[in-house]
Amino acid sequence: MTAGTSVDSEDAQRVRDAVADLTSDAAAFASTLVRERSVQGDEADAQRHVIERVRELGLDVRLLEATDVPGIEDHPEFAATDDTYEGRPNVIATKPGAGDGRSLLFNGHVDVVPEGDAEQWSFDPFGGEIVDGELRGRGASDMKGGVAAMLFAVEALERAGIELAGDLTIQSVIEEEAGGYGGSLATALDGCDADAVVIPEPTDFDLWIANDGVSYFRVTVEGRGAHAAHTDEGVNAIGKLFPIYQALEALHDRRKETVHDDLFEREYEHTVSLNPGTLRAGEWPSSVPDEAVLEGRVSHAPAETREEIRAAVEETVREAVADDPWFDEHPPEVEWFGWRGSSASISPDEPIVRTVQDVVSESLGVEATAKGFPGGIDTRFFVNYADTPALCFGPGAHNIHGTDEFLPVEELERATAGLALIAMAWCGYEVTDDPVAATDATAEGAK
Repeated sequence: MTAGTSVDSEDAQRVRDAVADLTSDAAAFASTLVRERSVQGDEADAQRHVIERVRELGLDVRLLEATDVPGIEDHPEFAATDDTYEGRPNVIATKPGAGDGRSLLFNGHVDVVPEGDAEQWSFDPFGGEIVDGELRGRGASDMKGGVAAMLFAVEALERAGIELAGDLTIQSVIEEEAGGYGGSLATALDGCDADAVVIPEPTDFDLWIANDGVSYFRVTVEGRGAHAAHTDEGVNAIGKLFPIYQALEALHDRRKETVHDDLFEREYEHTVSLNPGTLRAGEWPSSVPDEAVLEGRVSHAPAETREEIRAAVEETVREAVADDPWFDEHPPEVEWFGWRGSSASISPDEPIVRTVQDVVSESLGVEATAKGFPGGIDTRFFVNYADTPALCFGPGAHNIHGTDEFLPVEELERATAGLALIAMAWCGYEVTDDPVAATDATAEGAK
């Protein structure tokens, strides 16, 4: 079969049968990953399980730490963290194609957000239990289930006797939840030879083909301290900050009415947002606070630039206090810190988009909508810095970043089958004469 054509129905069924036979193993592997509390900085143990699994597939493993990439710390997308990258590798492995088909990259992250108050969970957030057909725990949906799906898709192809014409590369990366700087930014800058990228984030079997840019900002306002008994002798920094808060809320309201992108508004109410997220002021109830600090998150659409949105925030802060003489000598300070993800977008007419939609429709019976995601996702690194079309496609999002996260095992099975069939349609394939031999070879490599 040539690359980009539809998958034969009998061949598709052969793969679905192989996936069904592997689903209990895939769920058990995802459970093993969930049991590792792989928050930012602690991804190494989860990656060791991935390395072991990749080697069982008979693939050579290459480890890439962020500091292995020359100049990454000077890249405009990079933001330093407090964690060292030593001992926190990204895992890369390629299954070579047998012909000249198009190449494909599956990319997934093993890091998770913290669990929050574990007492609010109805089960152990890192128990990884499978109960009533659900894998339960932090990361089950976002996205250790997706990582398991892409690994077991490779084995399903082997068991079904499917030989891809193009190369299929697997990447398991770190730090996506904290910005992806040491993860997919590193792998994209290291060199991406693939013709397309698919990331099995929890998309509810739709396609995310665009994302907002995201920036964190901090506004610091100076006041003048005084004893609470002499309040009027001080200048309350909280009160001085309040007009800035109101102006930022007004900017959010104005932008959500004026900035539009159809890809985002197919599902979401608006394309962009601005959220004042934290406020700190004062140290003692009997003292007038001499400083107030607001931190927030602002997003920008793919048609906008990071510089434009930063200029808009800074101008909003300046205008909010322009009529207050206090700020003539004590101007508010605006800083940009932490997250600074760029926006990205690919066309709905990209061949990889059409391929995924056709496969999902024909083989899974799902009409997959191509849309935008109003936040940061790792596809942006490949689109913007590796000139490679990238999208997200994966199972459902069930309480992700919240309490009682879970993933139905049935969705894990469908995602695994979807990824295997996408690889066949994109890379091209042939059916070997002896599928059993392929199965035996895989088993032999696992010993």
